[in-house]
Amino acid sequence: MLKEFYIFEGDSYDDALNKALQELSLTKDEVAVEVLKEKKSFMFRRGSTKLKIIPTVKKVKEEPAEAFLEEIEPILVDNIELDPNIHQEKEDFILTYREDGLYLSVIKDPKVKDQDLTQNILEYLKDKQVKDYDLVQATLAVHEKGREYRIAPNQQEVLVDSTLKTQFSKDKMEVSIYITKALGGNHFTLETLKQELIDNNINYGVDEEQLSRLVKLKHTDHYVPIAKGRAPIDGIDGKVIYHFNPSKEHKPVVLEDGSVDFKHLDIIKNVKQGDLLVEVLPPSDGVPGINVMGVEVPAKKGKEGKFKKGKNTTESDDGLKLYAAIDGQVRIDDGKVTVSEVYQIQGNVDNSTGNINFNGTVIVNGNVRSGFKISAEGNIEVNGVVEGATLISKGNIILNRGIQGNNAAYLECEGNLVAKYIENSKIKCDGDITADFILHSDVVAKGKIILAGKKSLVVGGEIRASEEIRARVVGSHMGTLTKLEVGVDPEIRNKYEELKGEALELQKNCENLKKTIDLLNRQAKITPLPQSKEEILIKSIKTYEYLKKKYDLLHEELQLMEERIQNLSMGKVHVEDRIYPGVKVIISNALRYFYDESTCCTLSKKDGEIYIGPFEK
Repeated sequence: MLKEFYIFEGDSYDDALNKALQELSLTKDEVAVEVLKEKKSFMFRRGSTKLKIIPTVKKVKEEPAEAFLEEIEPILVDNIELDPNIHQEKEDFILTYREDGLYLSVIKDPKVKDQDLTQNILEYLKDKQVKDYDLVQATLAVHEKGREYRIAPNQQEVLVDSTLKTQFSKDKMEVSIYITKALGGNHFTLETLKQELIDNNINYGVDEEQLSRLVKLKHTDHYVPIAKGRAPIDGIDGKVIYHFNPSKEHKPVVLEDGSVDFKHLDIIKNVKQGDLLVEVLPPSDGVPGINVMGVEVPAKKGKEGKFKKGKNTTESDDGLKLYAAIDGQVRIDDGKVTVSEVYQIQGNVDNSTGNINFNGTVIVNGNVRSGFKISAEGNIEVNGVVEGATLISKGNIILNRGIQGNNAAYLECEGNLVAKYIENSKIKCDGDITADFILHSDVVAKGKIILAGKKSLVVGGEIRASEEIRARVVGSHMGTLTKLEVGVDPEIRNKYEELKGEALELQKNCENLKKTIDLLNRQAKITPLPQSKEEILIKSIKTYEYLKKKYDLLHEELQLMEERIQNLSMGKVHVEDRIYPGVKVIISNALRYFYDESTCCTLSKKDGEIYIGPFEK
């Protein structure tokens, strides 16, 4: 049974009354209403109304049975055709079309913030072409979630069909599509979507399965890849084929008896006039591709294989082959394929020949007598003995016997030096030195010094190598003073110190300029700079940028040089048999004197000192 009266509150009179009628299951004619309190809404502030509801009829408040609802629910669904134009639902709000106007309500827990939700609603109203909507009422609906607000007068709903947006990759090889929601209108069918793609010039590489899924699932509001073109296949680069070994690395052959054959090193690459030196295989054109718009995409043609023609060579008419123009030695010099003539001396270099200055390879079948000089742009090969002479080569020096220098011989080469023995001589080599033994000589190599013969010993003198020294015996039982040094390259170290000083000077200048720039900038913030100081500021900034760039490049070069010096400092001395007392070993800046014999060991730098470890082969 109903009570005598009830109290209901709401945001307005209608809101409170509707709550009461719904709660009590009564009509307006069945109640008497008394207003206890009423506060009207203003702008975004909510109103407040309290009503006293007095039922005027005797009625039992009943709830329909669940069984009854289950019974009538399918009847409602089966027999009542729902009109899609009555209202339009979004995830966060509902727009309802009624005879007296257009109503908006927002769900109580929207997925987005109020500001974003308001923007979404306004965009939706624009898409639906809603006319004369009230922005204030729409905003109130956002703030008063769960309530309906009339936001526009009565009007016919505009049915909006799905539309298509496209997003092409920069090279037009891929495209994604974006399907908008159908706002009361029609969603794409498979046929209409295909036609829309054609209208947007998408006519190659379309994923038909993807297209069908989009239509079936009515997928909207996200870009989806839909077509992919066929990429072009670039051509293969041309290839340069050398018909000689262009490598500059050469190693002596160790024979079964342990001796080293210094005569067959494959150092001199002899060719005859007309010999094919180089040939080029032409590049291929490649296979063109096609983008999603059906436009052919050209393939890149392979790069031409190129070689540089040097002295004493001739090219074929098509420029694809290079031949030797003369008999001589072929080599790659500054990137150019060159044939150098070989100057061959059957006897000795003595008074009958005078000094030799030649721009190719020099071969001496006899001896090189004391006091004479051979200068060669290529290799120097001597089959006899070199006495107190001078040999300077921009290639390799091959001495099939050796040097008896009498403290007057000087040999210098930019490549490798190979000799049977070296006695009382001074040698400077940019590559590796390989010999059977070295006695009382001053020898420097930027690479390695390898004693690789039956004797394989070093006695007396000063032997320096950047990378390593390898011998069977170092020093003698008589305590002969012998100095070995590894991990040093004077040219690199001097260059490093020079660049380091230059870098420090640049850094100092940059710091001074930075101070000047900062000072002038602070003054400019307080008061405008006079023209003279403004010119100084502009000039300082330009100079600073120039010096900073120069410093950065120099710093990078120093780092590379430091790495190289560090690698050099890892130099080692390998002694297969023994080191005698009287030997002095220097590795980088570490020093060690030997007062006792040491056998079968490798010397290296460790923790700033020379460490004697097991022999490393």
